[in-house]
Amino acid sequence: MVYPMMGDPQERHVQSLNWRQTMFENTASEFDNRPLSSGPLFQWLGVHWQGTNYAVSLNSISAVFQTSPSLTANSDNAHLDVAVHDGAVVFMKPFSECFATAPSFIASNELPQWAIVLQAALPAPLGCRVQSVVGPFWAKSGLASLEHDGQNWTVVHRSGASHA
Repeated sequence: MVYPMMGDPQERHVQSLNWRQTMFENTASEFDNRPLSSGPLFQWLGVHWQGTNYAVSLNSISAVFQTSPSLTANSDNAHLDVAVHDGAVVFMKPFSECFATAPSFIASNELPQWAIVLQAALPAPLGCRVQSVVGPFWAKSGLASLEHDGQNWTVVHRSGASHA
């Protein structure tokens, strides 16, 4: 399953297909008509990795797709981890190398089942695996954490080390 992320971030919205599928579309949404006094809203993707909820700006993601669980994704000893997206190889790195996260001492036995392809001008696509994804959802930018569906999501930004 492939979920492409296209267009201006304020023009994306989610269309439910069934309980397992979601497709991102590049069309206008009800948020385009919100009053300006509420401040600018941005779309975020909630990701669950190593026992923590993180919020990633959709501006830094080009695609999200469900993948087979990878045993190498939770290991620091992996020599090469790749996924195939839209017929192309995506080189996978640990989430902590793609996004600036605080050191985590929580080890999760839950295998990653989702792949995130990063938005970048690199010759080869680069991504990371996460245990689960939520959203996208709308929230303000500039905050250290966001609330969505009664849960807190720590905002993370692209790491300078996220290159092939």
